[in-house]
Amino acid sequence: MSNSISNSLFSSAQVNSIVSRLQSRIQAPMKLEQYEITTDKTQISALGQVRGALSSLNGALGDLTDPASLSAMKASTSASSVATATAADSAASGAYTLSNIQLAQSQEIYSASYASASAAVGAGSGTLTFQFGSGGSASVSIASSADTVSGVADAINAANTGVTATVVNTASGVRLALQGAEPGSGKSFSVSGSGAVAGLSYGSGSATMSLGQSARNATFTLNGVPVSETSNDSVSLVKGLSVDLVASGSTKISVDKSHSSLSSALSSFTNKLNDAVDVIATQTAYQPGSSASAGSTGKQAKSGPLLGNVQVQQLKQDLLSAISSAASGGLSSNALGFSISSSGALSFDTATFDTLYGSNPTGADSLIKSIETHVGSILTGAIGTSVDSGSASAAGLGIGSGFIGAATSDLNTNISSLQDQIKTQTKIGNEQIANLEAQFTSAISRSNTASTTLSYLSLLNGSSSSS
Repeated sequence: MSNSISNSLFSSAQVNSIVSRLQSRIQAPMKLEQYEITTDKTQISALGQVRGALSSLNGALGDLTDPASLSAMKASTSASSVATATAADSAASGAYTLSNIQLAQSQEIYSASYASASAAVGAGSGTLTFQFGSGGSASVSIASSADTVSGVADAINAANTGVTATVVNTASGVRLALQGAEPGSGKSFSVSGSGAVAGLSYGSGSATMSLGQSARNATFTLNGVPVSETSNDSVSLVKGLSVDLVASGSTKISVDKSHSSLSSALSSFTNKLNDAVDVIATQTAYQPGSSASAGSTGKQAKSGPLLGNVQVQQLKQDLLSAISSAASGGLSSNALGFSISSSGALSFDTATFDTLYGSNPTGADSLIKSIETHVGSILTGAIGTSVDSGSASAAGLGIGSGFIGAATSDLNTNISSLQDQIKTQTKIGNEQIANLEAQFTSAISRSNTASTTLSYLSLLNGSSSSS
């Protein structure tokens, strides 16, 4: 009977059950701590998403630090087929009329007809001497092996004297055409030949080549003032304004401040602000549950990881208020083209902005700067960045700054503390379990010894009775 009692007191199942209950009691607080760690990590991730959206907004805001710098002078022409125009920032706004445009051209002369490009222009070697209207001169030697039409053209082009040569095909044969490399009346030239090319001359008493077109300057009137230019390209009309003449005719040129880049920057800012507001709304949202209806199951309530974080929730309202309440010089954000819907979405109307900027660019710049400053202050408080320093990613700022950085740091500290607690509790728990198992082992051992002793005494007792 003693053996049966011992076995019932110290069975393996009983020992395992007692150890299992102890493990459950030890793990109970650690499960709560693990849940808290998971919750903290979820909040850190949510804060990271908010910080990322705010950093992107900060980058877009940085483009508005100096609104005036995004407005450049722009020139446009009424007839781009006649002339194109380019305005530098130094150009003044204005309107200009270019009338009676005649393009500058270079001089061109041509020879009599030859049977083919390989036909000889003479026999042997010779020399061509060019005299330019500017007072300069140049000579081109023609070798006896190059006394053909194409040979002379090649020799002239290789000499690079400021005259180019072309062999032109015509119905009656080929002609050698010589053209000044640059337009302008000062680039006219004459040519005289000797030796094998004595038959190629122009501008002397014995001219054998004909004038195709004379060298001349470009001429036109600018608002009625006669102008003469040696070139058709990059003609400087007034300070900061140049034109390229394309064809004869007339055109009007307008010079105004272009704000397309500023408009694009404001559109980008609008999109980034809406993105930030949407992220904040998602991370702080609360969706109430619903009771079960016929044929369906109820929906449980859901909440964003940052629900209850007052500072993050307030960010949405602060950002939108920075736009809606903006004012400067009697102008409001509505005049700039901003509006906020009932759902809290910001929109930007480029047509409204164009109208304001066309009539009051200084006032528009001032209002934009006011918005930039206000929103920048909000972002600095949230992520610790400065608009003047550019985006957080570019400047390497904001990761541990602002109240979002501080909240993230606190959560990381709490996680580290909880992990240390779990580590300590696990160690203590393992020691308690090991100690309990050792006690059971010892008790079972003692119980087995006692059982053996009882069995031996029973045998002795039985033997004594028999005798």
